[in-house]
Amino acid sequence: MQNFYHPIQIGSVTVPGNIALAPMAGTSTCIFRTISHEFGSCLGVTELVSARGIRFKESLERSMRYLLIDPAREGTTAIQLFGFDPEDFTYAIPCILEDPRLKDVDILDLNMGCPVQKVVKTGCGSALMKTPDIAESIIRASVKAAAPYGKPVTVKFRSGWDEGSINAPDFAKMCVEAGASALAIHARTQTQLYRGKADWEVIARTKEAIADTGIPLWGNGDVKDGNSARAMISETGVDGVMVGRAAQGDPWVFSEIRDALSGEEAACIDGSRARVLRAERAAVIRRHLHGLCEQLGESTGVKEMRAQIAFYLKGERGTSEIKNRLMRAATTEEVEELLNEYQGLSVE
Repeated sequence: MQNFYHPIQIGSVTVPGNIALAPMAGTSTCIFRTISHEFGSCLGVTELVSARGIRFKESLERSMRYLLIDPAREGTTAIQLFGFDPEDFTYAIPCILEDPRLKDVDILDLNMGCPVQKVVKTGCGSALMKTPDIAESIIRASVKAAAPYGKPVTVKFRSGWDEGSINAPDFAKMCVEAGASALAIHARTQTQLYRGKADWEVIARTKEAIADTGIPLWGNGDVKDGNSARAMISETGVDGVMVGRAAQGDPWVFSEIRDALSGEEAACIDGSRARVLRAERAAVIRRHLHGLCEQLGESTGVKEMRAQIAFYLKGERGTSEIKNRLMRAATTEEVEELLNEYQGLSVE
């Protein structure tokens, strides 16, 4: 089998492999990026952070829970910003890169793909695909702001606003001309949100549009296992794969994809996730839980972990009753006791 696994160069940053964890609000926390990295993710992107929020609060503190990074443990990391005013980015980026807690971040990523209403109604996220002139101004301002610190700027966007305005290839060319060092495309439109099938043909056309620039392109959308990761690279020519929802509650997917891209046929046949024992799954849940509680405090950490536990146990037969009880747990001790019970359940 052909080896599709390789490093990716983003400006001065060498990402050791071409598998990334996509930015996801509520999921791509520091602890989950660390866990994902240990299973094979080579780049992790933070949850989206408002550049305007940083500028108008004149402080990072309100956003720090989303900005938090751990360079020693999570591998190559990008902080993702969103907004609609170039001046917000001009302010926010130096603010981030001069903070001792954040100065070692590798990459600044610009969100031009978030489809949710509360983001797009302000002209941010994927709404910028309807205003490429503003998007270009934001990229140029961000590249200029990050340059003195030696940090590359990347951009994540969608296929287009709707089926009648697929403009990703032209948008990608604009991003490169504005100074972006790498791009990522989610092959769905804003109106699709996360529904329907991702259009990989748009990824192929986008890659073709920037092929002569040497700027790498990550593909995102319907990569859920080793086979789909290989298929995306083979069919589109994309440089790397970015995994989003398929990684929720399933960091093992990164091991499977890494092995599959490296040419190990077994990873494409039975997958690593089918071989995960309950004891191993419970151990990762515990680690995820304690990481959140360490950062956010026990009460908030346990509450926010509930959604993640639902992902970890999704589709596992015979766990619905204990899952319901886990959704009501309020302390780490309660969660620990229930995980012990979960481990002892008979496997159907």
